[in-house]
Amino acid sequence: MTEHAIASSNQQFEAQLAEVLGQMHARADRLAQSLFELQKATHPWQSYLLQPGFATEAAERLGATFDSPFTLAGALFANLDYGEQYLPGDARNTLQIPGLLAVPAETIALAQELNASKVKFQQLTAAIKESLSPRPALERDRLLRDMLGNAGFSRAHLRQCYRQILLCPERPDAVALSWIKARKSIRKVNVAWCEKKLVQLDPQGQDPGIQYQRQLLAGLHKSQHNSLRQIQMQSRPNLQVAEIFRDKQEEYRQVGYAAMPVLVKSEGDRTLPEFTRVDHNPPLSQRRTRRDLRIEKTPFLAALRVHLVSDSPN
Repeated sequence: MTEHAIASSNQQFEAQLAEVLGQMHARADRLAQSLFELQKATHPWQSYLLQPGFATEAAERLGATFDSPFTLAGALFANLDYGEQYLPGDARNTLQIPGLLAVPAETIALAQELNASKVKFQQLTAAIKESLSPRPALERDRLLRDMLGNAGFSRAHLRQCYRQILLCPERPDAVALSWIKARKSIRKVNVAWCEKKLVQLDPQGQDPGIQYQRQLLAGLHKSQHNSLRQIQMQSRPNLQVAEIFRDKQEEYRQVGYAAMPVLVKSEGDRTLPEFTRVDHNPPLSQRRTRRDLRIEKTPFLAALRVHLVSDSPN
C-alpha cells in the first residue's frame, strides 16, 4: 500500500472514530441525565449499591456520593476519558461500583443505545488494529492513539469505552448476588517462550524497557531457567449477578459480573425485585499455597508478568 493510500485510509478511520465516539458521548450524557432525573424524583426509585473500598474510592474520584446513587451511576457511565483519577497511560485502571438500580423502560432503552455504540466502537478499533497488524505492537498502539487524537478524542479510555452496562430489560422475579473471589493463574514458562514474546512486543528493538528485559533474560543463570512463572490474576473480586424467573419452572439466568450498577427494569412501584444481600466487602481468601509464597513479589520480566520462584518463602 502506498503512503498516499495509507494516509487516505487513516483519514477514513479518523472520521469514523469521530462519529462513533461523538455518538457514544452523547448517548452517555443522555443516560446520565435520565439517571439524574430519577434521583430528583419525588417518589424515589430503589437502589442497592455496595461500598467496598474500591467503590468508595471510585465515588470520590467521580466527585459524587452514595447518598445520590443514580447520579453516581450516571457519572460512572459517562466517564469515558482518562482523567486525573487515572495513572497516566494505564489502560488497565477502571472505576468500579457494583450494585443494582431500579429504572423505567426509557432508561433501559438509553442504556441499550449506549451499549450499541460501545460495540460499534470496539469493532472499529479492532479493524484499525487489524489494518496495522504488520507493525510492532507498540507502534500499533501509538498510531491508534494518534488517530484518536486527530479525531478529537485524545483522552479516550479504551477499556472504559468498551465496558458494557449490564441490564435486566425484563423484570425478573428475583436477583441473585454473590461475590466471586479474585482468581490467580500461575503457569510455568521457559526462556525461549519469554524471548519470543519480548521480541513480538518490540521486533525493531527500539524500546529500551523491552531490550533491558531481554538482557535480564539472557543473563539468567541456567540454574534458574526452570524458575520462571507467569502470573495472571484479576485485580479484585467480582460481584456475580443472575436473574431468577419463577414461572412454570424456576429459570436461573446469568447476567454477568457487575463492575458497574446493573439497571433493572421496574414497574410503577419503582422497586427492585427480591434480591440477595451481600457484605459490602468481599470475603478474604484464607488459602495461600506454598508455591504462592515462594514466588517473588517483584516481577522479573514486567512486560510479561513473569516472576521468579525464590529458594525460600517471602
